[in-house]
Amino acid sequence: MNDSAQSASGSLFVPVAWRNLWRNRRRTLLTVAAIAFGMLIVQLVMSIQSGSYGPMIALGTRMGSGHIQILHKSFHDEPRIEHLISNVNERLSELDESTELDFVSARAEAFALVSNDPHSTAALVSGVIPERERLLSDVPTKVVEGTYLTGDNQAFIGAVLARNLQLDVGGEIVILGTNAEGGIGAAVAEVSGIFEATTELERAMIQISLNTFQEAFDMPDQAHRIVALVDDPMSMDDGTEVLRGFLETDEIVMDWTELMPEISQGIEIDIVSNAILQAVLILIVVLSIMNTFVMTLFERTREYGVLFAIGMKRTSVYRMTLVEVVLLWMVGIVCGGLLTCLLAVPLMFTGIVIPASEEALESQFTFMPSAIYPDFSWWVVFTAPVVIGVGALISVSLVAIRLARLNITEALRSE
Repeated sequence: MNDSAQSASGSLFVPVAWRNLWRNRRRTLLTVAAIAFGMLIVQLVMSIQSGSYGPMIALGTRMGSGHIQILHKSFHDEPRIEHLISNVNERLSELDESTELDFVSARAEAFALVSNDPHSTAALVSGVIPERERLLSDVPTKVVEGTYLTGDNQAFIGAVLARNLQLDVGGEIVILGTNAEGGIGAAVAEVSGIFEATTELERAMIQISLNTFQEAFDMPDQAHRIVALVDDPMSMDDGTEVLRGFLETDEIVMDWTELMPEISQGIEIDIVSNAILQAVLILIVVLSIMNTFVMTLFERTREYGVLFAIGMKRTSVYRMTLVEVVLLWMVGIVCGGLLTCLLAVPLMFTGIVIPASEEALESQFTFMPSAIYPDFSWWVVFTAPVVIGVGALISVSLVAIRLARLNITEALRSE
């Protein structure tokens, strides 16, 4: 008991607290294991969650919207052919010089009647710049027959549309629609290639060169979208500001969260659901620590009574208990860090294969990644240890309340 009495000296708090922890080795080891495994699970869940967003956004945006766009203020809600943007070539040349943007291109879109006599159907005709579209989109990589667009008066069509129109590579497709002035827009193009992607794209989309589109629909140096990709789709402020500097009358800038709200909303829902799971895991760990010290208090009630009887202040006992908690937390997070390095960090390089996504990719549902690579950002690394530490300190505060109310006479009579 002399050692405990001497713990009033600050220099002895650490060795005495360390000795007290290992009085009940099994309980201490179980608490350390709870902290370590709780930290491992929380960090793994958070890293997988964080790592899944990038591929999801990349797959979605590279099949359609890009990360940021310039477009007529009415075109998104009312995609009419007359809602145009102008001076496309000049703006693309200037935007190419921007270091905040990875790639930039222009697109034009119109709903039209497409036919291969005697078959016809409605489709979305998209005018693209082939050499830029290869860098901006994944659609050119989905070729199953022929090749992607190499020049003007060519068409790149979906497999379902090709079957419906009974078209093969080398066949001619007739495009008929309304031009920007309200007259007739028409073009005849040779099918250069057929692609497979999602069923919706295969059934309804045709790509032709932007030059061919502009000639057919009377749109000189005009388009409907200037589309850009940035390095990090979760941080687009710099890229957005660059595009804002190129706005003309009646034009706006929109990013992928507005253009593809289903992806943005899905991420928000996922963040909330995972935050609840992580909070439950951390709460379990904190409660296990709290239980340890509450049990310790009852087991050491007589010891505390003797310490108070020989003149040790209650604040000194609390400080010793606080040191025990900190030491237990430190051992737990060190063990948790080692577990994370051994079991979770390697997944950053090997990835976690998702069989369901592979099956989806085989069926051409291209918006699901086949593997997720966990992302161990600073937020992921430090959140679990800090929150567990705060929870441990709260548990010590509850013990302190008990110590403050402890009656010395009753404590000395305790067995």
